[in-house]
Amino acid sequence: MSGREEAGAAVQRALATCMGPGAAAQLALAQVRLAWAEVMADGGLAREPFYSRISRVTGGTAHVEASDAMLAQELTLRADALVWAVNARMKGRPGATIELRRVAVSVGRGGAGASI
Repeated sequence: MSGREEAGAAVQRALATCMGPGAAAQLALAQVRLAWAEVMADGGLAREPFYSRISRVTGGTAHVEASDAMLAQELTLRADALVWAVNARMKGRPGATIELRRVAVSVGRGGAGASI
């Protein structure tokens, strides 16, 4: 086990001890959302007034809400590349235990604003 992996495991153990068993799942989801935001920014897909956010992850599927139908279409067209990029971004991060398999994009209800 590398030093980075050991550090990640230590963070997970500390969170589980302090916050309970749900902490690991919350940390994993936070890592997915952070990686998504980074990929969107790097890919030029996070431009005001348009935004997208991961609302939940179930069974390896990231459920993404896009602020606009045009952005939703763009994300759907790039879905495979986005899944790969998010997984690559999360590799080796402490608590990043979710591996995405696909992205399901919908147009959000509006008014939520950008969030991670």
